[in-house]
Amino acid sequence: MLALNYAMEHPESVQSLVLIAAQYRMPKRTLRLQNILFRLMPKGMFSQTGFSKEDMISLCASMTDLDFSGSLSKIRCPVLVVCGEKDAANLRASKELAALIPSARLEIIPGSGHEINLDAPEKLSELLRDFYQTA
Repeated sequence: MLALNYAMEHPESVQSLVLIAAQYRMPKRTLRLQNILFRLMPKGMFSQTGFSKEDMISLCASMTDLDFSGSLSKIRCPVLVVCGEKDAANLRASKELAALIPSARLEIIPGSGHEINLDAPEKLSELLRDFYQTA
């Protein structure tokens, strides 16, 4: 979301962009469920995130209204959108995202879930190398 926002607000400063399992508008139901779970979790579970429990809940709540749909056309650099074939939470959004950005190319990694870097590191590396050689 941060990279998308920066590329939309400063298109002249971004030469290329890779978005992996990205969202362009926040899934409200998922964030609400996540916030409920965060409220139920003990504070100690957040110690390795760098955020307090309260900060994490506040951050998630602040993100529920983010929607970049109307501004994605501002991105002019080459964009690679990558998603795992089995990433149910992000596959639809990745396809939509690639369709909404004029300069985007979509790559779906067969057999991979959300963590493409762990599920298919060689394929991801190959895609990145090829993209950056032509971008």
